Amino acid sequence: MRNRKTFGAHSALALLSLAICHANAADTTTQEQLAAKELRADKAAEKTLAKMTQEEKLAYIGGIGGWDVKPLSQYGVPQIHGADGGAGIRYTSEGNDPGVVYPSGPNLAATFNPRRAIDFGRALGYDTASGGYQFVTGPGMNLYRMPWSGRAFEYLSGEDPFLGASLGPAVINGIQQRRVWAEAKHYAGNDQETNRFILNQVMPERVLREMTLPPFESATKNSTVAMMMCSFQKVNGEYACENKHLIADILKKEWGFKGLVQSDYNAVVHGLPAAQAGTDLDMMGGQMNSSVLKPYLDSGELDMATIDDKVRRILKNIYLYQFDKFAPLTTHNMNSATSNKVALNIAREGIVLLKNQGDVLPLDKNKVKRIAVVGDLAKYAPPTGFGSAHVDATRYISELSGLRQIAPGAQVEFLDTLSLDPTAMHWTTTDSKGNSVAGMKTEYFNNATWSGDPSATQIDTYVNLDWSSDKVPSNGDTANTSIRWSGQVTPTISGDQVFKVRADGAVRLWVNGEKVIDNGDGENITNKSIPPTIPVSGKIKLEAGKAYDVKLEYSRRDGYLSTMGGLVGVQMSTASLTAPSDLSQYDAVVVAVGNSAEYEGEGFDHSFDLPEYQNELIQNIAKANPNTVVTMHGGTALKMSDWIDQVPAALHAFYPGQNGGQALAEILFGKVNPSGKLPISIERNIEDNPLYKDFPNFDNTRTKVKEISYANDLTMLGYRGYDKTNTKPLFAFGHGLSYTQFTYNNISVTPGVAVGNTPIKVSFDLTNSGKRAGSEVAELYVGQQNPKVERAVKELKGYKKVFLQPGETRHVTIELNDRSLAYFDEASKQWVIDADTFNISLGAASDDIRLNAKLVNPFRQELSTTTSNPLPRSALNSVKVTLPAVKTGGVLDQAKDTDAANGNTDYDGNTEY
Repeated sequence: MRNRKTFGAHSALALLSLAICHANAADTTTQEQLAAKELRADKAAEKTLAKMTQEEKLAYIGGIGGWDVKPLSQYGVPQIHGADGGAGIRYTSEGNDPGVVYPSGPNLAATFNPRRAIDFGRALGYDTASGGYQFVTGPGMNLYRMPWSGRAFEYLSGEDPFLGASLGPAVINGIQQRRVWAEAKHYAGNDQETNRFILNQVMPERVLREMTLPPFESATKNSTVAMMMCSFQKVNGEYACENKHLIADILKKEWGFKGLVQSDYNAVVHGLPAAQAGTDLDMMGGQMNSSVLKPYLDSGELDMATIDDKVRRILKNIYLYQFDKFAPLTTHNMNSATSNKVALNIAREGIVLLKNQGDVLPLDKNKVKRIAVVGDLAKYAPPTGFGSAHVDATRYISELSGLRQIAPGAQVEFLDTLSLDPTAMHWTTTDSKGNSVAGMKTEYFNNATWSGDPSATQIDTYVNLDWSSDKVPSNGDTANTSIRWSGQVTPTISGDQVFKVRADGAVRLWVNGEKVIDNGDGENITNKSIPPTIPVSGKIKLEAGKAYDVKLEYSRRDGYLSTMGGLVGVQMSTASLTAPSDLSQYDAVVVAVGNSAEYEGEGFDHSFDLPEYQNELIQNIAKANPNTVVTMHGGTALKMSDWIDQVPAALHAFYPGQNGGQALAEILFGKVNPSGKLPISIERNIEDNPLYKDFPNFDNTRTKVKEISYANDLTMLGYRGYDKTNTKPLFAFGHGLSYTQFTYNNISVTPGVAVGNTPIKVSFDLTNSGKRAGSEVAELYVGQQNPKVERAVKELKGYKKVFLQPGETRHVTIELNDRSLAYFDEASKQWVIDADTFNISLGAASDDIRLNAKLVNPFRQELSTTTSNPLPRSALNSVKVTLPAVKTGGVLDQAKDTDAANGNTDYDGNTEY
């Protein structure tokens, strides 16, 4: 783990890093003031640049350590420290815990609420500065294309570019209001992890402009985003960080990006093309430096003005954020009450109720007196993904704890017999005297093949070895070690029993002499990437009350990580897949299933199937108890079709953050009315995904998939594909149930004829026709009737989240602009609106359209790539940080303001019952 010392008041960095905690109010800087600040920063940067030698400039454009910008101490410029922060601050300064673990990107997307995005940004910016950092590597804004994607849990765009374009700038503006640099990533196309260091993503220009880039375009035009991180993959044959079309032509020239472009870590493969393309800061790669670039400067192939521009951009960012003089931070609270409140509120709005047959939810406190909870994911900190966005929660509310707190009058029982927890296993073995004792016999070998006599023998209570923290007998060569565990297990339930082993090496497991698990040579699945420690599972039919011999052999391999959610060591657990005979006596069963850092994360893609035979477990539980509620976790869709028809209620919690257990319990018992909407489509089978033929399987071996075509994304990505093929997914984009009902009436479009960039107002009446207060997300889609080029049937171009009391009707308006109707014309290199009639569709989901209208564009229009905006005026206003802040205990607290502005008065983002 990286430790950092916090900077004192005497450091120049104090002026930069800790602007956040003692600010007097929200940023109400006028455009004139901002222009004046930029002018001063420009002059200061130019003055320092003029003093620097060529060698100093070439050294400056290479990062230092893992995350930082080098200091220029001789010119009074401090080192600028960055932190990983997709879902919270992973590393902190010395002596501090990690920051708050926030809900994942898909949770934020599921809120369909820019005000939640602003709050998240402000809280993350506060945590960043509290940890002693000046920039945070987020938000992640790439699109979701397939449920394989290992990093989808980081990204806030879901499967729709407009959703990302509306939420990304809101997060960025929130972060940077705290005087911390935000870094939008990954520019561009980091949509899967398969072979990410060599993968070529072939994108037609229209796909690039209309699908991949809008979130980044919006971040540039609708926030003063300080940094942009270029990604690993190739785009149309060129590495993203060496792609002149992406960086120099589009980002910097067309969009006018004023910040700096930083490479992903080791993403610069060739220094010269990266420098020429517009990458400004080479992080960790060592390719943009004097030894590589000076020969090209000497030959004239590289212009010194290109290097100067990079240095100038970095310096300007530093000086721009140093002009506000603030008192230095004196406390380092990485788990503030305000940040926790923000995390809780996002989870409350970002958990999606998928199914609620027979209104089994919300649970009635007066009737539900006994609840069974199943699944290790419900027992500890709510899960999150693996990799650079992984944060270990130091404080959390588990789903089990949340249920016990929200329903203190109920008996909430965790069923260990159905949950895979290494520390809850009951093994027996024979000691050296022949006595039966609890635990397993453990034999250590000073070789990798269990050869010869063991070097040490002991009894372990269970198999849960962590090389990074445990003291174990060895010859000191822990990389050349094998271990054998042996003992007995006695099931309490007859039927299929699952065994799970997670290890940083080769494992073989025998039960009653039958080999149940064998993962081959045990080498990690990635080469150049960060290696995950992925479990393997097997099952065998056993009888209750009968003792079975169990033998586990483990041989360690190099290259695994103990951080970022990884494991160096070995764990073994077992559980029944068959429900106990008394399960029907519970009033409800809550089953937590899905992925976690063990199965999903950076550097590798994952299966569509639920791990650990969880599908069979759900089926068996549902047969035993008709009141089974399934909570699914993960950053993607996972296979639900083999059990969804057998359970009355299901939710997708994604990764709900450290307070997700409270949010889930509040939703299950109706204290919070769910309002989340799916930012992705969930297919019934993986073959149903409209892009399946373009990406039929993931490949983490670097041997097969080296190129992916994006040619069909315009009309086949997500809901667009389901519309085109006229098929229904299992759950559609935008789907999400409530405990109340909403009706839509009286749609009107003003003006009915598009005139230039005059705002187009789509108005309608939205009524809460149910008995509970709640929020509805009204989704506005646009489709061209007679397109001259291939276009989607409809595309999301607006939405609004509206809070209504029972029986209340509100007249709601959602705006469109000229870009709402346009497509990118490859010939003219402009956005074009054809003379045509456009269909306006308004509804509660992409497959649940309630109202329809028409809009006429009488003549062809061409829109500039520089001046046109992917966000209409009202959507643009919603991403701005303009609300007054409330100062509470030295922490700027905006949650109360944003809730009030959203029609809520309980400060929690939802009305409580």
